[in-house]
Amino acid sequence: MPLKRLTGILPLLLLAGMAWWLSRPEAGAKGAGGRGAEVTEMNEVPKMMGADEAGEYAAFEFGKVFKRPAGPKGLEYTEEARGLDGKKVRLGGYMVRHWHEDAAVFLFTEHPRVLNMAEYGLADDLPPEAVHVILPVLPGHAPDCVRQRIEVYGRLELGPRQERDSRVSQVRIYAERITAGDGRTEVEVRRPVALQPVRVNAVKAAP
Repeated sequence: MPLKRLTGILPLLLLAGMAWWLSRPEAGAKGAGGRGAEVTEMNEVPKMMGADEAGEYAAFEFGKVFKRPAGPKGLEYTEEARGLDGKKVRLGGYMVRHWHEDAAVFLFTEHPRVLNMAEYGLADDLPPEAVHVILPVLPGHAPDCVRQRIEVYGRLELGPRQERDSRVSQVRIYAERITAGDGRTEVEVRRPVALQPVRVNAVKAAP
């Protein structure tokens, strides 16, 4: 094979090999100098979740985050939301379609939404009850929007906090598992970063 042709093929083979390596579940568990210990049950849950397991999580709704209409004090958490703060909840909704620089977080809303940070920045129509879902760290992977309705199961946390995307989050869920809308079928929302061209291009374009 001519040397020039071989030189052109080698980079493609290396990229394909890297993407395959990162896509393996065990790659995150063994790589990054032991950081695989941070990977929790997200990849280890059964394909179908039983009713008993789902029963550990209290049902929660986006419409029950803040009191409506807002009073003279502005947005206030409902009593139900305060009662669930720090406890396990399950919440149904949609992943927001946008690139997030924090590879362990995605935005979650009641209805499908698309954000373009490059065009509008924080001047968007994201509702105040939007949830920041925090996932277990999986080296080399990041959330990639799943367009179907999903159920997020995890620990609820309320209160203002500055996030890496410059937003001040008011509601967070530390995810323990994610299922399809049926509440049973497991869904993995993370994919290798190498297979997400939009995220890769955004990182390259960042100052």
